[in-house]
Amino acid sequence: MAQRLVLSTAGIKSPLDMGENEEPARETPPSRAADSRQTKPHPRSSAEDSLRAEAEPGHAPFYGTGRPLQTSVALDDDCASLLDELARAAGVSATALAVAALQSGLPAATDDARAVIVDERVNRAGVRTARIERNLRLPEHLRARIDELAVAARGQLPRATRSDLINAALRRGLPADAQRAAALVADHARCVERAAAV
Repeated sequence: MAQRLVLSTAGIKSPLDMGENEEPARETPPSRAADSRQTKPHPRSSAEDSLRAEAEPGHAPFYGTGRPLQTSVALDDDCASLLDELARAAGVSATALAVAALQSGLPAATDDARAVIVDERVNRAGVRTARIERNLRLPEHLRARIDELAVAARGQLPRATRSDLINAALRRGLPADAQRAAALVADHARCVERAAAV
């Protein structure tokens, strides 16, 4: 003959049985709760996000490593002027700011690169202003990625150039003021050091 099992609740307190002096159990120990209230999360910069993004699908990895390669780039007058003004005001070199801004503003995917190149070419259509030839020392991995995206875009845009993509990426990546420009360059330099240590 089967026996019925009876569940005993002896020793188990109901929340309604608690006395006035008893406190409910806390999920977080008091020391950890106090620590979490006192320490604020450190805001991540765009360059740090780029470094972490290698492990995250859909994001561009960090390309700021490799030996610097002398690269001739045709910059739009407004891009070149903004780059020089921000670099001078922030107290950084124009090349360091350009590299950090390119890393920040470079599209992650081929389709996105094609779209920004189209926008760049449409905005320049009918404008007679000549571009300014500049020499930038770009890290080899960054230049390789720029060339890779530009070549891929030429499948549908035969006249797309490296300079179209660089101008578009600078417009997207250059910050609004000198303080942010200095922070962007500093964050980029930290990412280069972290990448070298891996």
